[in-house]
Amino acid sequence: MGLFDKVRSMREQVVGLIADIRQRHDIEELERKLAAAPEDTFLMQQLSDAYQQAGQSRQAVDLLCRIGELYRSQRNPETALAYFRRAERLATSDERLRLLRLMVELMIQLGRYSDAFERAQQVVELLLTHHELAAARGYVETLPPLGEQDAKYRKELVDLVNINRQEWAQGARGTWLDPGGERSFSSERREQFPDQTILVVDDEPGTCEVLNLCLRRLGCTVLTAEDGEAAQEVALRHQPSLIICDLLMPRMDGRQFFDWTRRHPTLRDVPFVCLSSKGQPEERLAAFERGVEDYWVKPFSATELTFRVKNLLRRLQPNADFRGRLQEVSFPEVLQIIEGGRKTGLLKVTSAGREATLYVREGQVLDTELASYQGVRVVYIVIGWLRGEFSFRSAPVDRLPQIPLTTQQLLLEAVRRYDETQSLLDAEPDLDRPYIVSDRFASLVVPEDFASEISFLKALFDGQRTFRECLQSLEGDLEAMQMVVELRREGLLVPASARS
Repeated sequence: MGLFDKVRSMREQVVGLIADIRQRHDIEELERKLAAAPEDTFLMQQLSDAYQQAGQSRQAVDLLCRIGELYRSQRNPETALAYFRRAERLATSDERLRLLRLMVELMIQLGRYSDAFERAQQVVELLLTHHELAAARGYVETLPPLGEQDAKYRKELVDLVNINRQEWAQGARGTWLDPGGERSFSSERREQFPDQTILVVDDEPGTCEVLNLCLRRLGCTVLTAEDGEAAQEVALRHQPSLIICDLLMPRMDGRQFFDWTRRHPTLRDVPFVCLSSKGQPEERLAAFERGVEDYWVKPFSATELTFRVKNLLRRLQPNADFRGRLQEVSFPEVLQIIEGGRKTGLLKVTSAGREATLYVREGQVLDTELASYQGVRVVYIVIGWLRGEFSFRSAPVDRLPQIPLTTQQLLLEAVRRYDETQSLLDAEPDLDRPYIVSDRFASLVVPEDFASEISFLKALFDGQRTFRECLQSLEGDLEAMQMVVELRREGLLVPASARS
Protein backbone atom coordinates (compact mmCIF):
# COMPACT_ATOMS: atom_id res chain seq x y z
CA MET A 1 0.00 0.00 0.00
CA GLY A 2 1.44 3.35 -1.07
CA LEU A 3 1.64 6.48 1.07
CA PHE A 4 -1.40 8.04 -0.65
CA ASP A 5 -3.48 4.90 -0.05
CA LYS A 6 -2.45 4.80 3.60
CA VAL A 7 -3.44 8.44 4.12
CA ARG A 8 -6.79 7.89 2.40
CA SER A 9 -7.44 4.76 4.48
CA MET A 10 -6.62 6.62 7.72
CA ARG A 11 -8.88 9.51 6.68
CA GLU A 12 -11.76 7.11 5.99
CA GLN A 13 -11.26 5.46 9.38
CA VAL A 14 -11.30 8.82 11.16
CA VAL A 15 -14.45 9.92 9.29
CA GLY A 16 -16.13 6.61 10.19
CA LEU A 17 -15.09 6.96 13.83
CA ILE A 18 -16.49 10.51 14.03
CA ALA A 19 -19.76 9.37 12.43
CA ASP A 20 -20.04 6.53 15.00
CA ILE A 21 -19.42 8.94 17.89
CA ARG A 22 -22.10 11.34 16.59
CA GLN A 23 -24.52 8.46 16.09
CA ARG A 24 -24.00 7.21 19.67
CA HIS A 25 -24.43 10.75 20.97
CA ASP A 26 -27.72 11.15 19.05
CA ILE A 27 -29.01 7.84 20.40
CA GLU A 28 -28.07 8.73 24.00
CA GLU A 29 -29.79 12.11 23.66
CA LEU A 30 -32.98 10.51 22.30
CA GLU A 31 -32.89 7.89 25.07
CA ARG A 32 -32.70 10.65 27.70
CA LYS A 33 -35.63 12.51 26.14
CA LEU A 34 -37.71 9.34 25.93
CA ALA A 35 -37.00 8.51 29.58
CA ALA A 36 -38.55 11.88 30.47
CA ALA A 37 -41.56 11.33 28.15
CA PRO A 38 -42.04 7.51 27.94
CA GLU A 39 -45.24 7.66 25.88
CA ASP A 40 -44.06 10.13 23.23
CA THR A 41 -44.55 8.09 20.02
CA PHE A 42 -42.68 10.65 17.89
CA LEU A 43 -39.56 10.24 20.06
CA MET A 44 -39.96 6.46 19.96
CA GLN A 45 -40.08 6.55 16.16
CA GLN A 46 -36.98 8.75 15.97
CA LEU A 47 -35.08 6.50 18.35
CA SER A 48 -36.18 3.38 16.48
CA ASP A 49 -34.82 4.84 13.22
CA ALA A 50 -31.57 5.80 14.97
CA TYR A 51 -31.20 2.27 16.37
CA GLN A 52 -31.71 0.78 12.93
CA GLN A 53 -29.19 3.08 11.28
CA ALA A 54 -26.71 2.03 13.97
CA GLY A 55 -27.37 -1.64 13.21
CA GLN A 56 -29.19 -2.23 16.51
CA SER A 57 -32.19 -3.98 14.97
CA ARG A 58 -33.35 -5.68 18.16
CA GLN A 59 -33.71 -2.33 19.95
CA ALA A 60 -35.47 -0.86 16.89
CA VAL A 61 -37.96 -3.75 16.84
CA ASP A 62 -38.60 -3.42 20.59
CA LEU A 63 -39.48 0.27 20.19
CA LEU A 64 -41.76 -0.36 17.18
CA CYS A 65 -43.56 -3.02 19.21
CA ARG A 66 -43.85 -0.61 22.12
CA ILE A 67 -45.50 1.97 19.84
CA GLY A 68 -47.81 -0.72 18.43
CA GLU A 69 -48.86 -1.85 21.91
CA LEU A 70 -49.53 1.74 22.90
CA TYR A 71 -51.90 2.29 19.95
CA ARG A 72 -53.46 -1.11 20.57
CA SER A 73 -54.25 -0.15 24.17
CA GLN A 74 -55.84 3.04 22.82
CA ARG A 75 -58.13 0.90 20.60
CA ASN A 76 -56.50 2.09 17.41
CA PRO A 77 -55.89 -1.23 15.61
CA GLU A 78 -55.12 0.38 12.24
CA THR A 79 -52.10 2.32 13.50
CA ALA A 80 -51.03 -0.53 15.80
CA LEU A 81 -51.02 -2.89 12.80
CA ALA A 82 -48.80 -0.50 10.82
CA TYR A 83 -46.14 -0.51 13.55
CA PHE A 84 -46.29 -4.26 14.14
CA ARG A 85 -45.96 -4.76 10.38
CA ARG A 86 -42.77 -2.66 10.30
CA ALA A 87 -41.40 -4.51 13.32
CA GLU A 88 -42.12 -7.90 11.72
CA ARG A 89 -40.03 -7.03 8.65
CA LEU A 90 -36.99 -6.37 10.89
CA ALA A 91 -37.49 -9.05 13.55
CA THR A 92 -35.70 -12.37 13.96
CA SER A 93 -37.70 -15.57 13.37
CA ASP A 94 -38.59 -16.09 17.06
CA GLU A 95 -39.88 -12.53 17.46
CA ARG A 96 -41.62 -12.70 14.08
CA LEU A 97 -43.82 -15.55 15.31
CA ARG A 98 -45.23 -13.40 18.13
CA LEU A 99 -45.69 -10.41 15.82
CA LEU A 100 -47.42 -12.45 13.13
CA ARG A 101 -49.91 -13.75 15.71
CA LEU A 102 -50.63 -10.16 16.77
CA MET A 103 -51.05 -9.06 13.17
CA VAL A 104 -53.52 -11.88 12.45
CA GLU A 105 -55.56 -10.81 15.47
CA LEU A 106 -55.64 -7.16 14.36
CA MET A 107 -56.40 -8.03 10.73
CA ILE A 108 -59.38 -10.13 11.80
CA GLN A 109 -60.52 -7.27 14.02
CA LEU A 110 -60.31 -4.93 10.99
CA GLY A 111 -62.11 -7.41 8.72
CA ARG A 112 -59.09 -8.00 6.44
CA TYR A 113 -59.59 -11.73 6.27
CA SER A 114 -57.47 -12.54 3.20
CA ASP A 115 -54.49 -10.73 4.77
CA ALA A 116 -55.16 -12.50 8.08
CA PHE A 117 -55.19 -15.86 6.30
CA GLU A 118 -51.85 -15.13 4.58
CA ARG A 119 -50.21 -14.22 7.89
CA ALA A 120 -51.81 -17.22 9.62
CA GLN A 121 -50.14 -19.41 7.01
CA GLN A 122 -46.80 -17.89 7.99
CA VAL A 123 -47.50 -18.60 11.66
CA VAL A 124 -48.22 -22.26 10.88
CA GLU A 125 -45.15 -22.59 8.64
CA LEU A 126 -42.88 -21.12 11.32
CA LEU A 127 -44.28 -23.46 13.97
CA LEU A 128 -43.78 -26.46 11.70
CA THR A 129 -40.24 -25.30 10.96
CA HIS A 130 -39.59 -25.39 14.71
CA HIS A 131 -41.15 -28.91 14.79
CA GLU A 132 -44.03 -27.68 16.96
CA LEU A 133 -46.76 -29.75 15.32
CA ALA A 134 -49.06 -29.68 18.36
CA ALA A 135 -48.75 -25.88 18.63
CA ALA A 136 -49.52 -25.48 14.92
CA ARG A 137 -52.56 -27.75 15.25
CA GLY A 138 -53.78 -25.82 18.30
CA TYR A 139 -53.29 -22.48 16.56
CA VAL A 140 -55.49 -23.48 13.62
CA GLU A 141 -58.15 -25.00 15.84
CA THR A 142 -58.46 -21.83 17.97
CA LEU A 143 -58.20 -19.32 15.11
CA PRO A 144 -61.27 -17.02 15.04
CA PRO A 145 -63.54 -17.13 11.94
CA LEU A 146 -62.01 -15.65 8.78
CA GLY A 147 -65.10 -14.15 7.18
CA GLU A 148 -67.09 -15.57 4.27
CA GLN A 149 -64.13 -17.61 3.00
CA ASP A 150 -63.51 -19.18 6.41
CA ALA A 151 -64.18 -22.76 5.30
CA LYS A 152 -61.76 -22.46 2.35
CA TYR A 153 -59.06 -20.74 4.40
CA ARG A 154 -59.37 -23.15 7.30
CA LYS A 155 -59.17 -26.20 5.01
CA GLU A 156 -55.90 -24.90 3.54
CA LEU A 157 -54.49 -24.35 7.02
CA VAL A 158 -55.65 -27.81 8.11
CA ASP A 159 -53.98 -29.33 5.06
CA LEU A 160 -50.81 -27.42 5.87
CA VAL A 161 -50.72 -28.71 9.42
CA ASN A 162 -52.08 -32.12 8.38
CA ILE A 163 -54.22 -32.24 11.54
CA ASN A 164 -55.94 -35.49 10.57
CA ARG A 165 -52.63 -37.32 10.05
CA GLN A 166 -52.26 -40.30 12.35
CA GLU A 167 -49.03 -40.32 14.32
CA TRP A 168 -46.54 -43.10 13.70
CA ALA A 169 -46.64 -45.98 16.17
CA GLN A 170 -43.37 -46.95 17.77
CA GLY A 171 -41.35 -49.68 16.11
CA ALA A 172 -40.30 -50.68 12.59
CA ARG A 173 -42.86 -50.83 9.76
CA GLY A 174 -40.77 -51.81 6.76
CA THR A 175 -42.66 -49.49 4.37
CA TRP A 176 -42.36 -45.95 2.99
CA LEU A 177 -46.15 -45.54 3.20
CA ASP A 178 -48.03 -43.90 6.06
CA PRO A 179 -50.79 -45.89 7.80
CA GLY A 180 -53.66 -46.49 5.39
CA GLY A 181 -51.30 -46.57 2.40
CA GLU A 182 -51.05 -42.79 2.11
CA ARG A 183 -47.91 -40.95 1.12
CA SER A 184 -46.52 -38.28 3.43
CA PHE A 185 -45.06 -35.33 1.59
CA SER A 186 -42.85 -32.84 3.38
CA SER A 187 -42.93 -29.08 3.01
CA GLU A 188 -40.23 -29.47 0.35
CA ARG A 189 -42.95 -30.30 -2.17
CA ARG A 190 -43.16 -26.54 -2.82
CA GLU A 191 -39.43 -26.35 -3.62
CA GLN A 192 -38.66 -24.29 -6.72
CA PHE A 193 -35.68 -24.24 -9.09
CA PRO A 194 -36.06 -21.02 -11.12
CA ASP A 195 -32.37 -20.91 -12.06
CA GLN A 196 -32.41 -24.28 -13.87
CA THR A 197 -32.90 -24.70 -17.64
CA ILE A 198 -33.83 -28.20 -18.84
CA LEU A 199 -33.76 -29.50 -22.41
CA VAL A 200 -36.31 -32.23 -23.20
CA VAL A 201 -35.65 -34.21 -26.40
CA ASP A 202 -38.39 -36.62 -27.57
CA ASP A 203 -40.27 -37.22 -30.80
CA GLU A 204 -43.47 -38.09 -28.92
CA PRO A 205 -45.49 -34.87 -28.25
CA GLY A 206 -47.36 -36.53 -25.36
CA THR A 207 -44.13 -37.29 -23.47
CA CYS A 208 -42.85 -33.75 -24.06
CA GLU A 209 -46.12 -32.33 -22.75
CA VAL A 210 -46.02 -34.40 -19.53
CA LEU A 211 -42.38 -33.51 -18.88
CA ASN A 212 -43.00 -29.85 -19.67
CA LEU A 213 -45.86 -29.66 -17.17
CA CYS A 214 -43.92 -31.41 -14.37
CA LEU A 215 -40.80 -29.31 -14.85
CA ARG A 216 -42.61 -25.98 -15.05
CA ARG A 217 -44.34 -26.76 -11.76
CA LEU A 218 -40.84 -26.85 -10.26
CA GLY A 219 -40.15 -23.37 -11.61
CA CYS A 220 -37.71 -24.53 -14.31
CA THR A 221 -37.26 -23.08 -17.77
CA VAL A 222 -38.10 -25.87 -20.24
CA LEU A 223 -36.81 -26.21 -23.82
CA THR A 224 -37.92 -28.95 -26.20
CA ALA A 225 -36.64 -30.56 -29.40
CA GLU A 226 -38.07 -33.41 -31.49
CA ASP A 227 -34.80 -35.27 -32.11
CA GLY A 228 -31.05 -35.11 -31.56
CA GLU A 229 -30.34 -32.96 -34.62
CA ALA A 230 -32.84 -30.29 -33.59
CA ALA A 231 -31.55 -30.49 -30.02
CA GLN A 232 -27.98 -29.60 -31.02
CA GLU A 233 -28.83 -26.03 -31.95
CA VAL A 234 -31.05 -25.55 -28.88
CA ALA A 235 -28.37 -26.91 -26.54
CA LEU A 236 -25.64 -24.68 -27.97
CA ARG A 237 -27.81 -21.55 -27.83
CA HIS A 238 -29.26 -22.00 -24.32
CA GLN A 239 -26.63 -24.12 -22.46
CA PRO A 240 -29.10 -26.20 -20.37
CA SER A 241 -28.24 -27.39 -16.89
CA LEU A 242 -29.91 -30.80 -17.48
CA ILE A 243 -30.83 -32.83 -20.59
CA ILE A 244 -33.65 -35.42 -20.60
CA CYS A 245 -33.55 -37.35 -23.90
CA ASP A 246 -35.45 -40.23 -25.48
CA LEU A 247 -33.34 -43.12 -26.83
CA LEU A 248 -35.23 -44.12 -29.97
CA MET A 249 -35.73 -41.11 -32.31
CA PRO A 250 -35.43 -40.46 -36.09
CA ARG A 251 -32.40 -38.76 -37.72
CA MET A 252 -30.24 -38.70 -34.55
CA ASP A 253 -31.14 -40.98 -31.64
CA GLY A 254 -30.46 -40.50 -27.93
CA ARG A 255 -27.13 -42.33 -27.89
CA GLN A 256 -25.80 -40.32 -30.84
CA PHE A 257 -26.92 -37.06 -29.24
CA PHE A 258 -25.33 -38.08 -25.93
CA ASP A 259 -22.01 -38.84 -27.69
CA TRP A 260 -22.18 -35.43 -29.42
CA THR A 261 -22.70 -33.61 -26.09
CA ARG A 262 -19.72 -35.42 -24.57
CA ARG A 263 -17.50 -34.18 -27.41
CA HIS A 264 -18.63 -30.55 -27.01
CA PRO A 265 -16.59 -28.58 -24.42
CA THR A 266 -19.53 -26.53 -23.06
CA LEU A 267 -21.91 -29.51 -22.82
CA ARG A 268 -19.74 -32.45 -21.83
CA ASP A 269 -20.46 -32.02 -18.09
CA VAL A 270 -24.22 -31.43 -18.40
CA PRO A 271 -26.10 -34.32 -16.68
CA PHE A 272 -27.90 -36.49 -19.25
CA VAL A 273 -31.00 -38.57 -18.44
CA CYS A 274 -32.09 -41.28 -20.88
CA LEU A 275 -35.77 -42.06 -21.52
CA SER A 276 -36.56 -45.43 -23.05
CA SER A 277 -39.13 -48.21 -23.24
CA LYS A 278 -36.17 -50.63 -23.14
CA GLY A 279 -35.80 -51.57 -19.52
CA GLN A 280 -33.51 -54.61 -19.82
CA PRO A 281 -30.67 -54.66 -17.26
CA GLU A 282 -27.96 -54.88 -19.95
CA GLU A 283 -29.38 -51.78 -21.72
CA ARG A 284 -29.40 -49.77 -18.51
CA LEU A 285 -25.91 -50.91 -17.47
CA ALA A 286 -24.50 -49.98 -20.90
CA ALA A 287 -25.98 -46.49 -20.57
CA PHE A 288 -24.57 -45.99 -17.07
CA GLU A 289 -21.17 -47.27 -18.21
CA ARG A 290 -21.06 -44.57 -20.94
CA GLY A 291 -21.78 -41.84 -18.35
CA VAL A 292 -25.55 -41.36 -18.43
CA GLU A 293 -26.75 -39.72 -15.19
CA ASP A 294 -29.99 -41.72 -14.90
CA TYR A 295 -32.19 -44.06 -16.95
CA TRP A 296 -35.98 -43.72 -16.79
CA VAL A 297 -38.11 -46.49 -18.24
CA LYS A 298 -41.38 -45.62 -20.00
CA PRO A 299 -44.18 -45.49 -19.09
CA PHE A 300 -43.64 -43.49 -15.89
CA SER A 301 -46.01 -41.65 -13.57
CA ALA A 302 -45.94 -37.85 -13.46
CA THR A 303 -45.57 -37.92 -9.64
CA GLU A 304 -42.56 -40.25 -9.72
CA LEU A 305 -40.98 -38.24 -12.50
CA THR A 306 -41.39 -35.00 -10.50
CA PHE A 307 -39.54 -36.46 -7.51
CA ARG A 308 -36.80 -37.91 -9.71
CA VAL A 309 -36.24 -34.52 -11.36
CA LYS A 310 -36.34 -32.73 -8.01
CA ASN A 311 -33.63 -34.98 -6.57
CA LEU A 312 -31.45 -34.35 -9.63
CA LEU A 313 -31.98 -30.59 -9.48
CA ARG A 314 -31.01 -30.45 -5.82
CA ARG A 315 -27.62 -31.85 -6.79
CA LEU A 316 -27.33 -29.25 -9.54
CA GLN A 317 -27.90 -26.32 -7.19
CA PRO A 318 -24.76 -24.13 -7.06
CA ASN A 319 -22.71 -24.19 -3.89
CA ALA A 320 -23.83 -21.57 -1.40
CA ASP A 321 -22.52 -20.33 1.92
CA PHE A 322 -26.05 -20.46 3.25
CA ARG A 323 -29.57 -20.79 1.89
CA GLY A 324 -33.08 -20.89 3.29
CA ARG A 325 -36.73 -19.92 2.94
CA LEU A 326 -38.20 -16.47 3.42
CA GLN A 327 -41.01 -17.99 5.48
CA GLU A 328 -38.39 -18.86 8.10
CA VAL A 329 -35.82 -16.07 7.72
CA SER A 330 -37.12 -12.76 6.38
CA PHE A 331 -35.30 -10.81 3.68
CA PRO A 332 -34.29 -7.97 6.08
CA GLU A 333 -32.87 -10.56 8.49
CA VAL A 334 -30.83 -12.10 5.65
CA LEU A 335 -29.39 -8.68 4.75
CA GLN A 336 -28.51 -8.02 8.39
CA ILE A 337 -26.70 -11.38 8.62
CA ILE A 338 -24.70 -10.49 5.51
CA GLU A 339 -23.90 -7.00 6.82
CA GLY A 340 -22.94 -8.29 10.26
CA GLY A 341 -20.51 -10.79 8.69
CA ARG A 342 -19.15 -8.14 6.27
CA LYS A 343 -19.67 -10.68 3.48
CA THR A 344 -18.83 -10.23 -0.19
CA GLY A 345 -20.69 -12.13 -2.89
CA LEU A 346 -24.05 -12.67 -4.57
CA LEU A 347 -27.40 -12.94 -2.80
CA LYS A 348 -30.15 -14.52 -4.90
CA VAL A 349 -33.78 -14.27 -3.78
CA THR A 350 -36.59 -16.09 -5.63
CA SER A 351 -40.35 -15.87 -5.22
CA ALA A 352 -43.22 -16.95 -7.48
CA GLY A 353 -40.90 -17.61 -10.41
CA ARG A 354 -39.02 -14.30 -10.09
CA GLU A 355 -35.35 -13.98 -9.15
CA ALA A 356 -33.56 -10.96 -7.73
CA THR A 357 -29.77 -10.73 -7.51
CA LEU A 358 -28.00 -8.47 -5.01
CA TYR A 359 -24.29 -7.71 -5.39
CA VAL A 360 -22.68 -7.25 -1.98
CA ARG A 361 -19.22 -6.14 -0.90
CA GLU A 362 -18.18 -6.21 2.77
CA GLY A 363 -21.82 -6.34 3.85
CA GLN A 364 -22.94 -3.35 1.76
CA VAL A 365 -25.31 -3.71 -1.20
CA LEU A 366 -23.64 -2.25 -4.30
CA ASP A 367 -26.25 -3.00 -6.95
CA THR A 368 -29.25 -5.20 -7.69
CA GLU A 369 -31.09 -6.79 -10.62
CA LEU A 370 -34.65 -8.03 -11.04
CA ALA A 371 -35.83 -8.43 -14.64
CA SER A 372 -35.59 -4.87 -16.04
CA TYR A 373 -35.24 -3.24 -12.60
CA GLN A 374 -31.96 -2.23 -10.96
CA GLY A 375 -30.79 -0.35 -7.88
CA VAL A 376 -32.83 0.50 -4.79
CA ARG A 377 -36.18 -0.29 -6.43
CA VAL A 378 -35.34 -4.00 -6.40
CA VAL A 379 -34.88 -3.92 -2.62
CA TYR A 380 -38.15 -1.99 -2.28
CA ILE A 381 -39.85 -4.82 -4.20
CA VAL A 382 -38.16 -7.80 -2.51
CA ILE A 383 -38.91 -6.42 0.99
CA GLY A 384 -42.53 -7.42 0.31
CA TRP A 385 -41.75 -11.05 -0.63
CA LEU A 386 -43.09 -13.12 2.26
CA ARG A 387 -42.54 -16.50 0.60
CA GLY A 388 -39.66 -17.77 -1.46
CA GLU A 389 -36.06 -18.90 -1.17
CA PHE A 390 -32.67 -17.26 -0.83
CA SER A 391 -29.05 -18.30 -1.23
CA PHE A 392 -25.79 -16.46 -0.68
CA ARG A 393 -22.53 -17.42 -2.36
CA SER A 394 -19.22 -15.77 -1.52
CA ALA A 395 -17.47 -14.49 -4.63
CA PRO A 396 -15.42 -11.48 -5.75
CA VAL A 397 -17.73 -8.63 -6.80
CA ASP A 398 -16.27 -6.35 -9.46
CA ARG A 399 -19.11 -3.88 -9.74
CA LEU A 400 -19.35 -0.12 -9.28
CA PRO A 401 -21.64 0.99 -6.42
CA GLN A 402 -25.05 2.11 -7.71
CA ILE A 403 -26.75 2.39 -4.30
CA PRO A 404 -25.64 5.39 -2.20
CA LEU A 405 -27.10 4.03 1.05
CA THR A 406 -25.59 1.76 3.69
CA THR A 407 -27.35 -1.57 4.19
CA GLN A 408 -29.06 -0.29 7.34
CA GLN A 409 -30.19 2.92 5.63
CA LEU A 410 -31.46 0.89 2.69
CA LEU A 411 -33.42 -1.40 5.00
CA LEU A 412 -34.83 1.53 6.94
CA GLU A 413 -36.11 3.16 3.76
CA ALA A 414 -37.37 -0.14 2.32
CA VAL A 415 -39.35 -0.96 5.48
CA ARG A 416 -40.81 2.57 5.54
CA ARG A 417 -41.92 2.26 1.92
CA TYR A 418 -43.28 -1.23 2.51
CA ASP A 419 -45.39 0.02 5.40
CA GLU A 420 -46.65 3.07 3.48
CA THR A 421 -47.51 0.88 0.49
CA GLN A 422 -49.52 -1.50 2.67
CA SER A 423 -51.28 1.41 4.37
CA LEU A 424 -52.07 2.89 0.95
CA LEU A 425 -53.63 -0.37 -0.21
CA ASP A 426 -55.55 -0.80 3.05
CA ALA A 427 -57.10 2.67 2.68
CA GLU A 428 -58.31 2.20 -0.92
CA PRO A 429 -62.02 1.27 -1.15
CA ASP A 430 -62.26 0.17 -4.80
CA LEU A 431 -59.25 -2.04 -5.36
CA ASP A 432 -61.11 -4.77 -7.23
CA ARG A 433 -62.88 -2.58 -9.83
CA PRO A 434 -61.39 -1.82 -13.26
CA TYR A 435 -60.51 1.85 -13.81
CA ILE A 436 -59.89 4.05 -16.85
CA VAL A 437 -58.66 7.58 -17.54
CA SER A 438 -61.60 10.02 -17.39
CA ASP A 439 -62.59 12.12 -20.42
CA ARG A 440 -61.61 15.24 -18.45
CA PHE A 441 -58.11 13.87 -17.86
CA ALA A 442 -57.74 12.57 -21.42
CA SER A 443 -58.61 16.01 -22.86
CA LEU A 444 -56.11 17.92 -20.70
CA VAL A 445 -53.40 19.77 -22.59
CA VAL A 446 -50.09 18.79 -21.00
CA PRO A 447 -46.49 19.82 -21.73
CA GLU A 448 -44.52 17.54 -24.03
CA ASP A 449 -42.39 16.48 -21.08
CA PHE A 450 -45.43 14.67 -19.59
CA ALA A 451 -46.81 13.16 -22.81
CA SER A 452 -45.16 9.79 -22.24
CA GLU A 453 -46.51 9.61 -18.66
CA ILE A 454 -50.06 10.31 -19.88
CA SER A 455 -49.72 7.62 -22.55
CA PHE A 456 -48.47 5.21 -19.91
CA LEU A 457 -51.47 5.92 -17.65
CA LYS A 458 -53.92 5.46 -20.52
CA ALA A 459 -52.35 2.10 -21.37
CA LEU A 460 -52.25 1.04 -17.71
CA PHE A 461 -55.83 1.98 -16.87
CA ASP A 462 -57.41 0.27 -19.87
CA GLY A 463 -60.61 -0.91 -18.17
CA GLN A 464 -59.42 -4.51 -18.16
CA ARG A 465 -57.26 -4.47 -15.04
CA THR A 466 -58.49 -3.79 -11.54
CA PHE A 467 -57.19 -0.83 -9.56
CA ARG A 468 -55.26 -3.33 -7.38
CA GLU A 469 -53.56 -4.86 -10.43
CA CYS A 470 -52.63 -1.41 -11.75
CA LEU A 471 -51.07 -0.45 -8.41
CA GLN A 472 -49.21 -3.77 -8.22
CA SER A 473 -47.69 -3.09 -11.64
CA LEU A 474 -46.06 -0.03 -10.05
CA GLU A 475 -44.38 -2.19 -7.38
CA GLY A 476 -41.46 -0.59 -5.61
CA ASP A 477 -42.40 2.89 -6.83
CA LEU A 478 -44.26 4.42 -3.87
CA GLU A 479 -44.36 7.90 -5.39
CA ALA A 480 -46.06 6.63 -8.56
CA MET A 481 -48.60 4.73 -6.45
CA GLN A 482 -49.36 7.83 -4.39
CA MET A 483 -49.82 9.88 -7.57
CA VAL A 484 -52.24 7.31 -9.03
CA VAL A 485 -54.28 7.24 -5.81
CA GLU A 486 -54.42 11.05 -5.86
CA LEU A 487 -55.64 10.99 -9.49
CA ARG A 488 -58.43 8.63 -8.49
CA ARG A 489 -59.45 10.82 -5.58
CA GLU A 490 -59.56 13.87 -7.88
CA GLY A 491 -61.84 12.04 -10.31
CA LEU A 492 -59.24 11.85 -13.09
CA LEU A 493 -59.29 8.05 -12.91
CA VAL A 494 -62.82 6.60 -12.83
CA PRO A 495 -64.45 3.15 -12.76
CA ALA A 496 -64.68 1.66 -16.25
CA SER A 497 -68.47 1.70 -16.08
CA ALA A 498 -68.65 5.42 -15.13
CA ARG A 499 -66.51 7.41 -17.57
CA SER A 500 -67.09 11.13 -17.12
